[in-house]
Amino acid sequence: MAKQDNSKKSVKLHGMSGLSELRHMFEEETENEPSRQPDIFAQRAAHQEMRNPTHNIVSIVAYLLGIDKRIFENEHEPPQLDIYEQLHDDKAARIIRNLCMIRTAMEQKYMSIANAFRMEGKNIGSMPDLIPTSAVMDLHADGVSLYMGKPQIDDYLIRINQELSNRINTIAYLFPEWVKWEYVKPIFLMPNGTKASGIRDAGILYNADRKRYPYQCYLNWDAISVGTSNQGNILFTDEKFLTLLYERHEDRFVNLSLVRDAGNQTMRNLSDHLEKCKNCVIVVDCENSNAVKLAAALSSLPKSDIRKISKILLFDSEYTTPEWTKLVDKFLKLVRDSVSYSGSEEWMRLEHIMVPRLNQSKSQVDMTLAVRTSREVFSNNVDAVILVSSDSDYWAMIRQLEGVRFLVMLEKEKSGLAIMDTLTIHNIRYCFLDDFCTSASYKIKTETLIDAIQSRIDAVLHGEAQGVLNVTEIMNAFLKESWIVMTPREKDAFYERYLRQMKLVIDADGSVNIQIPTA
Repeated sequence: MAKQDNSKKSVKLHGMSGLSELRHMFEEETENEPSRQPDIFAQRAAHQEMRNPTHNIVSIVAYLLGIDKRIFENEHEPPQLDIYEQLHDDKAARIIRNLCMIRTAMEQKYMSIANAFRMEGKNIGSMPDLIPTSAVMDLHADGVSLYMGKPQIDDYLIRINQELSNRINTIAYLFPEWVKWEYVKPIFLMPNGTKASGIRDAGILYNADRKRYPYQCYLNWDAISVGTSNQGNILFTDEKFLTLLYERHEDRFVNLSLVRDAGNQTMRNLSDHLEKCKNCVIVVDCENSNAVKLAAALSSLPKSDIRKISKILLFDSEYTTPEWTKLVDKFLKLVRDSVSYSGSEEWMRLEHIMVPRLNQSKSQVDMTLAVRTSREVFSNNVDAVILVSSDSDYWAMIRQLEGVRFLVMLEKEKSGLAIMDTLTIHNIRYCFLDDFCTSASYKIKTETLIDAIQSRIDAVLHGEAQGVLNVTEIMNAFLKESWIVMTPREKDAFYERYLRQMKLVIDADGSVNIQIPTA
């Protein structure tokens, strides 16, 4: 790194002549600054790019409906292959998928299968050209036998619909609590599907216009085939699917940040920043940024890029609550653990630095962050820094650390136009934490809240704490202490999915515990 010229001109203020000289010096420094680019407004607008849609929910639905694996393998189709592979290792999900696959095949080739049963004496596992044999074999391996002697096709469809009805709640946990399970569940259940009349009606509706069903797979969504307008592929994006799903129930899906991710340019900037460096550190001003949003941003990055990050340094006030500290640490560790890596473990190490106050009215976080970042650059050969803060005070540090590539992560409501324009003028990339999909942070908030409530319940039951066991009061108190933000709808969903499902557990020694189901 080139040695920096830190020499400064000194000016003695002797009357107006001294002021004139001081003004002249400032003008010289200003002339040396990069000129303001004429397209500054265009570049500012570029950072307001359209966010990318997510495909997590539609991938889960596509897998469960039995959509062919080749669709997941096609990079131009919405369903994601990594979600397919995760779900295929889940027995409950695999069973639902295979039942739906067989049901769709029977709906599509109803007469051919009926004739093969009746005229040729074939059975469910002996006609691979009509019914996927692999689905039948996988069900048998998972303990679900559909085989019947002298079968009729309606008998099999009734049996499949019964199995789906009995097992559908076993896969509710695959969907996050911010998606209403009572809206998703009916998709997989054929109306009146345990009676011949229900099977007949569903078949007529489905085959009236099979192409309007996603990938021609059967699901209980009559609006697809009889609607006045063609909605296209309802599994195109999470936003489209959930918007239509909620509308079917005369409701609105409003939290769009859960189904929108950062735009293409933001992701390219992040990837380019990490690809061109050898050693990158992330420094976080926890007083001026949301570290949970940071974790959501990191979870959106390709795993190969995340491994370029050697450290995450969190600079925080000594007044931060222990719950908040635990939350941030846990979230970032989960992001790290999600990246399986057989090589060196010397990457993305987490260091939480609590900064005391010498003057109770003045924080020392910004100075501590600047000094420690400089030490990392000069002592540990750091050549790239991701600064997570909306504070313009760090501009002095950025200017002084020449030769180091900076990328700044801002929050929209905390950032003024001055810092954004200054970064743009000096060709320093920045992005907004608000643009990354918040569903990544939702799980950790849920897990943390469950842990906190469970710990409080255990403490009261074991005599380690006093108070009434009111889970609503416990939840609200922890939310206030930890700074976790949940909307009223999110609170209601959490309450229904977890707190109302608590169970009384009696151990072998007779001790009584109350357990909340895990996320």
